[in-house]
Amino acid sequence: MFYFGVDYYPEQWPEERWPIDARLMAEANFNVVRLAEFAWSRMEPVEGQFDFDWLDRAIEILKSQGMKVVLGTPTASPPPWLMNKSPGLFRVREDGVRLTFGNRREYCPNNDLYHGHTQRIVAEMAERYAGHPAVIGWQIDNEFGDRCYCSTCAQKFQTWLRSRYEALEELNQKWGTVFWSHIYNDWSEIPLPLTTGGSPNPGLALDFYRFCSDSYVAYQQMQIDILRARCPDHFITHNLMGFQYDRLNYFDLARNLDFVAWDNYPRMQWTMERGVDPSASALSMDTMRGLKSKNIWV
Repeated sequence: MFYFGVDYYPEQWPEERWPIDARLMAEANFNVVRLAEFAWSRMEPVEGQFDFDWLDRAIEILKSQGMKVVLGTPTASPPPWLMNKSPGLFRVREDGVRLTFGNRREYCPNNDLYHGHTQRIVAEMAERYAGHPAVIGWQIDNEFGDRCYCSTCAQKFQTWLRSRYEALEELNQKWGTVFWSHIYNDWSEIPLPLTTGGSPNPGLALDFYRFCSDSYVAYQQMQIDILRARCPDHFITHNLMGFQYDRLNYFDLARNLDFVAWDNYPRMQWTMERGVDPSASALSMDTMRGLKSKNIWV
């Protein structure tokens, strides 16, 4: 089957509008809809209290018009009650400033408290929709890649480095830390490459970027494991960002997905001189297909 569809946010529309939208989708020959990737606060309005009834109704309306459903795990947009639990849940920017609530992707991907809540909401969704005839697959989170420079990440980065190099002498030699008197005598002395420290040691910066990529790969795998165990017949993907996105090792991120999905933003490739650059989209499409040497979703 050739899937042709749309992302839809029923939680943002009056419920009486849902049947109209579903009919219009059918008239446009859509046959698949992505739902719920930004709806955590609707599905778990209070900690430990889940409300999937509205989502059930939305799915049934879409199903009645012949739609299949891809569900998004909602971890890119945590609810206010969760982020209010601890300031350590928020990411710290490269300049050392901690984010506050108000947008999305505010969370630290290495925070154990956030991991626990992630596991719970993903498991609840998976158990509820594993056998639903309209649900065919999952998108994990949304556009991974924002780096965190918090104290939790600093400690886990130092542990990551110890595993990678085993001996500080090896790290000092590989990074050339004798330059500017940066020789480390203890793993705890190794900082994060904050902009407040000026230009970082290139080895430090590169390894931190590798660590951040590994952190998201591990966070994604945590969700994959939950979904594989409960929804063995569903596909799992993630929406990647194309050729020029440099925040993650996309080969690593794609490895355990069933296929790659790609967010294509032609207007972001627009220039005054050339308008939309079709070659940029073509290069991204080839790159995304090459991650697993198989066809992709857009």
